[in-house]
This record gives sequence, structure tokens and C-alpha cells, in this order.
Amino acid sequence: MGKLNKNVRHKLSVKTYQRPLLFVILTMVFINIVVLVIAALIALIIDDGYDSFLNAFVFGSVTWMLTPNAILSIDQPSTFFLAVVVLMIGIVLFSGTIIALTTNAIKDYFQKKKETSGAVFLQNHIVILNWNNKVPELIADLLYVSSRAVTVLLLAEVKRDYVETKILDAIKKKNVKNLKHLNIIIKEGDPLSQKDLLDVSIEHAETILIMNIEAPLHDQKTLSSRDLNIIKIVLALGQLKLRNDIPIVAEIKQFSTKEKLLAMHQTIASLMQYRLIPICFDKRLGQIIAQTLMQKEMEDIYLALFSFKGSEVYALDDVGFDRCVLQHSHAIPVDGNDQRLFVLAGNNAVKNITLDQPIQAMTIKLNTEFKKMTKTVIVYGENAKKSFIEDALNNYEQLNMGQIKTVFAADLDDLLATLETTSEPHTLLLLSDETVDPKHLDANVIDALLKIHTKALSKPTNIIVELLDPKNDALVKDFDIENTIISNKIISLLLSKLALFPETEGFYERLLSIDPNHRLTNSNALLIHPAHTLIDQALPIHFESIKAYTASVFFSSQKTLMPIGYVRNAQVHIFNGNFSKQPITVDKEDQLILIRI
Repeated sequence: MGKLNKNVRHKLSVKTYQRPLLFVILTMVFINIVVLVIAALIALIIDDGYDSFLNAFVFGSVTWMLTPNAILSIDQPSTFFLAVVVLMIGIVLFSGTIIALTTNAIKDYFQKKKETSGAVFLQNHIVILNWNNKVPELIADLLYVSSRAVTVLLLAEVKRDYVETKILDAIKKKNVKNLKHLNIIIKEGDPLSQKDLLDVSIEHAETILIMNIEAPLHDQKTLSSRDLNIIKIVLALGQLKLRNDIPIVAEIKQFSTKEKLLAMHQTIASLMQYRLIPICFDKRLGQIIAQTLMQKEMEDIYLALFSFKGSEVYALDDVGFDRCVLQHSHAIPVDGNDQRLFVLAGNNAVKNITLDQPIQAMTIKLNTEFKKMTKTVIVYGENAKKSFIEDALNNYEQLNMGQIKTVFAADLDDLLATLETTSEPHTLLLLSDETVDPKHLDANVIDALLKIHTKALSKPTNIIVELLDPKNDALVKDFDIENTIISNKIISLLLSKLALFPETEGFYERLLSIDPNHRLTNSNALLIHPAHTLIDQALPIHFESIKAYTASVFFSSQKTLMPIGYVRNAQVHIFNGNFSKQPITVDKEDQLILIRI
């Protein structure tokens, strides 16, 4: 008997936790039935008007509970009192329970909406999986997209209030008044949970961005665990029915993880239909930082290219390179072949506009033998970009573009000693420590600046600092700094580009790489040259249009160089608008921005 009771209690407990709402309703119904049965028995005893239990049950207790007005016709005081008791019990137990359950259900509904739990029905949206300190800038950068409405949904295991505060802080810094075209939805959930993924309508998403989770990078094992999370999420997405060829952009920390993900993409059937784009942003940033060490304007040029202001890079299919150079009034080709070009244009709609007559190019005498840059670079700080910076600087030397002496300072004392003993002018790079708590980002850089600021250095020091938190930019402005590289700002812009225009990923991959080819030239490289060293004839030169200027340089360089802008009075200008209608004069002091084709 005891064993039977335990089994009953076990089953009752299981059912209670499986369906608590149903259990409560059934319990209340059972109690009400018991009350009605007892009341019918009492009525049968005290009132001669009932000749059977069934009569007392149906026309007595049940009627009193369901039809309150029926008790007014009762003459016998004891029966009337019994009917009132049954009615009150019914109101409290049954009606009260229904009202309470309904109220609780409404409360739960609004609570879920407030916390954005439950399913969200969306389409053509950008889904961001995982949270790190790049996400606020990434979302805020989408404010500059004015050509269409953008909906972004973030799914991460992080508190919604905290995320909202960070995103609002990033948006305020953009100084953009019109926010109507950007919709942001934040959901607390697990990107590895199939249910949570389906709840964000991921099968109808336009693009998926998988961010690297925030975790200390104390050693190689911890570093690998971050990329392991990316691999798991990619495999989880393979179990879902997503849009065919949907771009899945994955932020990875180790460059070797890219090969693993691409191998998965080629061998696992469930992933083959999707477009997997693994990006090692530390490598890309290392290359940008290395280029900025050699030419300080490089960071501003990349920011201008990645931003949503002015011209951007778009794909243009089935147009020959020469035809685009001469006849497309709003597009400048910067990469590609006759099947697919990548062009600089104001927006996606104007890239196909052509001229009635081809532009007339001038023959310009160009000097392609440039003077080598000589640099001494001192690097202080440790992070994942350091090795990529070193590789990029070595490639500069291999490309015969410069003579670079690189010195790595082990700690702050070593750095101060190195600065005091270095006999030649040099550039100092301060790298931010990314292994610390997010609240303490850039602390090592600020500490180094304070120590350096108190020292009287014997030789000129050009200081370039890398910051991870954009808000710290204002804090270091008063130091004598040549350049501030805000890593998360650059990466968030590039991520935004890939989210909206994933087909441009190949172009940016080639543009950012410092990679010698078989001719020992850096193809698809971004270059900056003074006008008087590139153009071997009298300056200034006037061109009737930007289109005529770009065509003249392109053909005069044997189709190896394409101008995309210039630096004048320390301001970067990237060409924009109708290139066939804007005259341009190239002055002697101009710095010309070009892409090697």
C-alpha cells in the first residue's frame, strides 16, 4: 500500500511540474465538485423538497452555484443559508481562480514582451549571435544606412538592461537624429539552443553574424575555447532550415580556425548550402595598424571606406573593367574581372548609370619608382594582433616598400629604457591589453602614456595608440599622439559592411592583406603617394572631371593604379557622386590615394 502511494505521489508530482496550470484548474474543479456533493447531501437531509440525491445535486447545489438568482426563491432558512455558503465558495474557489489565472496569464504575456522572451516573428533581419564589446558600435553604425530600413536582433546570454545601456551610449555618439529606419530587438537566450534560434525567426534572416564571446584570453587553451563556441554555433545552424546561400559571418580569434570552418563548410552536407564567411579580425586589424605605422593617413582612409557616408564598394556584374573606367559615370572600378567588378559608388542604384560618350583620358607621365620608407618602430603591449602586425611589417620589407626596424618592449620599464636609449626618430605603438575585464580596457595604454608624458625624451617620438573602448578616445586627446586607432570602431564598421553587402568580402580580404605575389608586388593594395612623386610633370594639373582623372592615371600606369581620392590639408577626401560632372585639380602638395589593381 505504501509503495502504491509513493507511485501515485511520484506521478502526481511529475504531472504537476509538467502542466502546472492544468493541475491547478483540475484541482479547483475537483474541490468544487466535492463541495457540491457535500452540499447536495446536506440539502437532502434538511430539506424535504428534495426526494433524491440527484435532485438535490442538480436542482440544488449546482443550480445555486451556477445561477445565483435561484437562491432568492428559497423559503426555508436553513436551505437558504446552505445555498449562500455554496455560492460564496463557488465565487471564491472557482470564479476567483479563473480570474487569478487570467490575470497571471496577462501579466506573464506583458512580462515576456518586456523581456522579449518567446517567439519573435521577423523577416529580412540581421541576427547577431553572442555579445562582446564590438556589438554596440556595430549596431550604431547601421544608423548611417539611409537607403532602407534595417532590423537587428541580438540573441545572447547577457542582461537586456545592460545591453540597452551600451547600445544607447554608442548611438548617442553618432549624433544621428532620425532613428526610425533602425529597429533593434534584444533577446536573452542561448545561441546554441535550437528553440532560442527558432524563436528569433532565424530561418527568415537576411544575414547572421556570430560574434566571439567575451572571455579572458590568458592562454592558448582559453583562446581556443572562444573559437570552439563559434564552431558549435555554426554546427547548430546547420541543423536548421535557413535561407539558401544565407551569409553567416563568423568572428574568429585564431587564424587557423578559418581553415577548420571552411573545411566543415565543404564536407558537412547541412552547411554546404549556406555562405560561411569566417573572418580573423585580429589579423585584419594587425594589417591596418601596420599600414598606419608606415603612413598615418591609412586609418582615416579605411574608416572612410568602411563608413556608410559617401561612396562605398558594391559588386557590379557582367561589365568589363575598361568599359566601367570610361563609361560608368557614377562608378570607379577598384577590383575584379569582366564577370564581377567591385566599384566605388555613391549607392547601389547609381553604379549602372553610363555616359552617352566614353570619357577621354589624358596621357600622364608617372613615376612608379617610389622612395623607400625608413622606419624605426617600438611596440609595447601584448594582444592577439601583435603577431599579425609583425608579419605585416616583415611583408613590407619583402615587398621592398621600406626598411623597418622593429623593437618589442617586454614591460613598461623596458619601454622607458628603450625610449631613452633610441638614437633615431621613431614611432611608438601602444597596444591595448584585451585579456582584462571589459571595465578595465585600455588601462595599460593610459598608464604608459602617463609614464611617458613625465619623461623628457631625447629623440622625437611619434605615438600611435590602439584603443578597444571608443569612449577612451576623448581621455587621451591631450597627450601628444599622432594617431589613435580604435580597433572596435574599425571592426564594427567592417562587420556592418559584410552584414549588408556580404558579396564584397573578397574585395576587403584582398585590400587589407599585405601579401607579396609572385611578382613581389602587393596587388589590391591601398597606396598613398605625394602628387609630386607620382606625377612626373608640372603641377598643378586640371582635369575636366574626376572620371577623366581616374581614367588618365589608370591607362598611364599600364592599368595598374586607380585613384579613389586624395588627402589635402590633413583631410581625407574619397570620391563621391557623379564622377563625370566634377572637375578636379591635382596640386603639388596633395597626397593621392590609389588602389593597386
